[in-house]
Formats: sequence, structure tokens, C-alpha cells
Amino acid sequence: MIHSILLNHYQTWLDDFTRISLSHGLCQQHITQWHRLAITTSPTLDGSVIEIVIPQRLLPITRTARLESCTVDPGLTKNTDYTLLPGVLLSECYRLGKSRLADQLQMLFRLHVQPGMRQTLTLLCWCELATGKDMREWYALHLPLPEMLRQWLTIKQRAYRGLKTLTEDYIRATRPL
Repeated sequence: MIHSILLNHYQTWLDDFTRISLSHGLCQQHITQWHRLAITTSPTLDGSVIEIVIPQRLLPITRTARLESCTVDPGLTKNTDYTLLPGVLLSECYRLGKSRLADQLQMLFRLHVQPGMRQTLTLLCWCELATGKDMREWYALHLPLPEMLRQWLTIKQRAYRGLKTLTEDYIRATRPL
């Protein structure tokens, strides 16, 4: 088991919110399978490598490996406006110095409240971050209409084999009892 202050911090925070959500019937029991986190490496556009926290279920999709040791100095920022995985993703964006991306995601979460949209955006964004994609495309996503955004998401998901199926499972897990 990896001993990381960063991972332990996020995992404890996520476990607490998961327990509360489950006790109030706000999600399905199998959400706990989604709420196991890992640390992996991600390439950056400048050729360096960063360590990033990601849901374990996305490791095979992103073809990244779990790190057994972690050198991350946790500059911890919790995004408490959003709970569960969206909150962890936003917090990771801020920690990684990607505040503009975090702000964009929050705007998308507010603008596109259709069922499943937040979960789809969250998982796809994590895949893009973990694989070192250029995130500039994400900054114009507030402009398209919901149907155009849904089409863009579908096209982007195809780059990650199995992501669509996993996303559908995650959406089911987040539904109230």
C-alpha cells in the first residue's frame, strides 16, 4: 500500500463524503468501487512528468500504472463546492496549477446540468489529464449548446477504450436509491 499524505488526505475526504451520501440514499452502494484512488504519473506538454491522483478504475483506461511510492509535496487545496469525484478532480487541478481548467469545469458543471453530464465531464477530464493531453480545447466548452457538447464528449470518449461503458456505470452509481 502506498503511503502518501496527498493520497491519504483525498481518500479520507472522499470516504467521509461517500459514507454520508450512502447513509442518505444519495447514491448506490457500488459507488465505493469508484471511490478508490491511486497515484499515477502523467506526461506534460514540456516533456516532464507529474504525479496525479486518479480513480483506480481509470488506470486501465488511461493505460497508466499505479505508483508504489510518491514524491508529491502536497500543496493541498480542497474544493468543497463539489463533493465526491468532481471535488477531488477540481482539487487536483488546483494542486497541479491548472486553476483555469478547474474554473472552466465548474462553469461547465453549472451550465450543463443534464443528468450524467458532470460525471462524463469529470471522468473524461481525468483521462485527458492523466495522459498528458493539451487541455486548451476544454477552455471553449462553455460556448456549445448541450447537444454539441454531448457530441464532443462522445467523440473524445472514443479515444479511451472502455471509457463510455465505465462512465455509464459511474452515472448509475451516482443515482439516488
